[in-house]
Amino acid sequence: MTTDMPANLKCPVCSQLLQQLDNGAACTNNHRFDRARQGYLNLLPSHKMRSKHPGDDKQMVQARHRFLDSGCYQPVVDALSKATRTAVNGVEHPVILDAGCGEGYYTALLHDAFPQASVCGFDISKPAIHACCRRSKDIQWLVASVNDIPVTDNQVDVIISVFSRCDWKEFSRVLKPGGKVLVLAPGEQHLYALRQVIYEEVRPYPVDKLVSQLPEHFSLLEKGSVTGTMKLDSSELILDLLAMTPHYWHVKPSQKQQLSELTSLECGIDMKLYAIAYQPAES
Repeated sequence: MTTDMPANLKCPVCSQLLQQLDNGAACTNNHRFDRARQGYLNLLPSHKMRSKHPGDDKQMVQARHRFLDSGCYQPVVDALSKATRTAVNGVEHPVILDAGCGEGYYTALLHDAFPQASVCGFDISKPAIHACCRRSKDIQWLVASVNDIPVTDNQVDVIISVFSRCDWKEFSRVLKPGGKVLVLAPGEQHLYALRQVIYEEVRPYPVDKLVSQLPEHFSLLEKGSVTGTMKLDSSELILDLLAMTPHYWHVKPSQKQQLSELTSLECGIDMKLYAIAYQPAES
């Protein structure tokens, strides 16, 4: 089980540096955080949680795990790996932070693809982080929020954000000057066939809103498309895909029933991959 801290972690209570202990971490103000038996650190204090059980629940995490392990998103893996390789080019021992890592699929693949890197993943969902720990014992997993990343300033070379929320203020704090943010977001026609089954009218996803509103010191380096066609050959796989999406929260029982009656579905991937650079003003 890993006890390495790839980046300097900060106390979520007082922001002091956390020192590694055999069974967890503590700061100089004696705020202590025990390492769970699964291997992660919980750095999301209860008073900073918006709900009692934030993030994806156990059922959604299991669905995501099954679907991603099916290999249907291999084009996404390939594109993300390529973009990460470009982002860490010239950095001898990069620190990669997966912000909103879910159940750790992409985090673990990047850890394996970049053995010279230190990789850390965090998510607000405790069931998701439990699944992360089952994926790999060699990655530092954290329960934490993107609103309050428990990493000290200027530590990170690359932040990965896959269908997750970007907190640019926090990103600018933890990134090194010249650091990169890789953001995966849906394209207009992403999962169109799935949405066509459950909605009478399918609206295109809005695109490029994120990059049109980049804050100061962030600039778009590159925008690419990730496309492909998935052939889902079981109702279980189709329903697992639904559980990975925001539509899961809004679908009616009758719409879910329609999906469960399908034995196959050909569905398109349409994602945008943005590479964004951070360069603070010279002091």
